Amino acid sequence: MSDNLIKLYDGRGNVVTEFHPKFNDVRREIQFGAQYNPAPERRGSSGGIYGNAAPETWARNRDRLQSMWDARDQCQFSWVGGMLGRVCRYVVGRLHCKSETQDPQIDAAYDDYFHSWCGDERNEDGTTNCDITGRARFLKMVQQAFLAHLIDGDHGFIEVAPEFSPTGRYCLQAIEADCIGSPNEQTTFEDYIGGVKIDVNTGRVLYYRIFKRTRTQQYVKLAEVEPANFIHLNDFDRSGEYRGRTKLLRALNDLRDIREALTAEMVSAKTQAQWSALIGVKDPFSNQGPAAWSGKTADGTPTQDAQWGKILKMAEGEQFQMLTPSARPSGAFMNLIDTLIRKLAISLELSYGMVWNLATLGGASQRIETEADNLKIQTWQDLLKDYILTRVRNKVIAEGIATQMLPPHPAWKRHSWRFGKQITADLGYEMESDLKAVGAGIAEIEHVVAKHTGKSFSEVCASNTAAANTAINNASQAGIPVEVTARGMFPDITAQRANFLQSQAPPPPPASPVSIGVLGDKGIKPLIDIMEKVGDGTIDRESAINAIIEIYSQPGNELSRQDAEKLIPEEPEEEDLNRSAGLTPEGKHAPVVAGPKPSSNGSKPKTNGARK
Repeated sequence: MSDNLIKLYDGRGNVVTEFHPKFNDVRREIQFGAQYNPAPERRGSSGGIYGNAAPETWARNRDRLQSMWDARDQCQFSWVGGMLGRVCRYVVGRLHCKSETQDPQIDAAYDDYFHSWCGDERNEDGTTNCDITGRARFLKMVQQAFLAHLIDGDHGFIEVAPEFSPTGRYCLQAIEADCIGSPNEQTTFEDYIGGVKIDVNTGRVLYYRIFKRTRTQQYVKLAEVEPANFIHLNDFDRSGEYRGRTKLLRALNDLRDIREALTAEMVSAKTQAQWSALIGVKDPFSNQGPAAWSGKTADGTPTQDAQWGKILKMAEGEQFQMLTPSARPSGAFMNLIDTLIRKLAISLELSYGMVWNLATLGGASQRIETEADNLKIQTWQDLLKDYILTRVRNKVIAEGIATQMLPPHPAWKRHSWRFGKQITADLGYEMESDLKAVGAGIAEIEHVVAKHTGKSFSEVCASNTAAANTAINNASQAGIPVEVTARGMFPDITAQRANFLQSQAPPPPPASPVSIGVLGDKGIKPLIDIMEKVGDGTIDRESAINAIIEIYSQPGNELSRQDAEKLIPEEPEEEDLNRSAGLTPEGKHAPVVAGPKPSSNGSKPKTNGARK
């Protein structure tokens, strides 16, 4: 067997080391676990029960760490980092929380308080309240966590209570994947897996062991944090997993192949580009006359300077040949790279256009792939809401209510998140289609507005209302119609506003259902007949009132009894009738007294002077 080994010797002929010809293949297989078998003759085994049964074994924990290092290397030094950055921009490029208590004032107070905590407006010293280090905004922390979940497999945050926070407020401390547990812990137990302490009977997490990484790559134990105070962002593929694997795991081998192949191809292209022509002579060692070399390289290779604009005569036996420009990389090579990148896109559940080349999208396939990408992006957004966003927002608002900085409300937990606009393949086509769907009542207007603007419907309405009022006020101050400056946006806003203001004016009081203007000449005749019958005693007053209510009541405008009583006068008292008839209150005739009546001033009447 030793004869088959490759040996390396020193300058004296001594054997320095020896290794098998396929040593590099075996070493690479160890680095990537059982998934990588470069030799076809060794691809018959899948690892069996020892390789793929349990999701958390000592070997798989070792492979998890090795794949994480390799994924970080690929993202830092190759185009993969830019590709994942594009994905992050579409998933969480914008982040806005909107409270939905149905009370505008409380919603505004909650949103202002939360976004102030998020660092949208930094403190006077330039720090933020959300980050324990005071450096990052909440948006940046979420973006870093999402990228870490893709590259490392998972990411964590320690929730720091106000009494332990540098700012005296609730904040977050970011924990990278290699600091959840220590890479130096080489043993995996039944109740301890990669920094996660679990209950062996139920599988519940008891605590997370957090380490601090020093500048010299030493790992020092920091704390053991309970799940109530630790956010663990992950997207496990198997229910038995407690530590996430990099989402590039399926493509790591292909990514390394792409990187090595492009490097080798670049070396070949650069080498060929350094040679321009070859000269052949009958006797290369003569070095006499015109055939003599003009110089040589550092390695001693003879060279001849090119003299442009000169006509050179070649001697017998001499040859001059221009080298053909390099045709590398070839089409077959580029097709191979293209295939490997397509494998990467499928492994991430994204389209080839999203990962590499948007120019390949077109027609119906463009909309299909774009919709598939949007579904995957929404899945990642739901993951962020489930693990980080909702939990953090509610704790921040609860702290504000507890410290009496915010008013309490029964619906204080209700809110929604805005992540910006969705990917659209054909903006005009999709917007027209969405508007038709809204008009037909088969699509939610809130969803359509969020898709094209990244905002809620109420926010868009408020913004449009403010813009219209601004245009009206500016035009009014200038003394011109608003259509002069904003005809495209508000073609007839002046007339619309006048009609609206007129419609908002208080309506005139309703006419009485028995007024002359409503009844007319024919309608008033039954009323006169009823009043005559009451006057001659044919019907009593109560019957007359009931008759008027029945005749003149209309649907939706019933005649009240009070109005009907006003039409029929009340019967006078008997004393009043007797008095108007010249009778005594008892109904008797008053006695007649002879003699002159007294004057109106009460003096006695004058006589004609005759004496008795």
